[in-house]
Amino acid sequence: MPDLLRHWYLGSRARRHMMMRRFMEVDRHLELAAGRRVLDVGSAWGFNVMALNALGFHAVGVDIVPDPFVVGKRIAEFNRIPFDVAGADARALPFGNARFDHVTLVETFEHIFAEDRPRAMAECFRVLRPGGRIVLSTPNHASLVERAKRVAVRHRWLRARLPSMCYPDLGTKRDDYHPYRYHRPLPDREIVALLEGAGFRVNAVSHFLFMLKSTPDSWYGPWTVLERTWERTPGVGALAATACVVASKPS
Repeated sequence: MPDLLRHWYLGSRARRHMMMRRFMEVDRHLELAAGRRVLDVGSAWGFNVMALNALGFHAVGVDIVPDPFVVGKRIAEFNRIPFDVAGADARALPFGNARFDHVTLVETFEHIFAEDRPRAMAECFRVLRPGGRIVLSTPNHASLVERAKRVAVRHRWLRARLPSMCYPDLGTKRDDYHPYRYHRPLPDREIVALLEGAGFRVNAVSHFLFMLKSTPDSWYGPWTVLERTWERTPGVGALAATACVVASKPS
């Protein structure tokens, strides 16, 4: 069992909530009436492929590191859910033009090497049909969490006292790049600029998630109420942990 699954998906209610909301917030922007074909980029072990197929979509997942698909395939077979996945680089997607009605990236964008992001977004644009939609979630660069991380990487003594997590990249060279170790979120305006540079029209940017992974199960209910309240509060909501960007390919 991979550590990611054991630590998050089989962990406390707070940890499961933190993972599940990211998929739910992305997938809720997809409409079956607009088409069933979905490409999930950066699928890891394939959770969103299974989730989308369970919702009635025909999802295909790709990841530059395909090893986790072995576990995903076993889970999908046990639950009798279709599981169509392939190892592929987002810079060169192995699909024809306009093949998909939707494209999703759940906590993937920040792991793509910075110099490769324009090409990756151009590839997403190419495989999406005119009128189709791309939805991505990524750590909110302006969040309290990411602000704290940027301070921590400048002070080793502080980082040593904080929990283990993905810290901002400090200039990894391409030869040393690995997506699981690479973490470079961007401000909303830069994500929007990249998408628009690829040809997309950005429809909406939102922020969500204030849950802490250390939240005790006994506090889970009240905390979710607070979370929803903070997300709807002007100014406060912009500090949430995750950004969700919705864009479309002009018809």
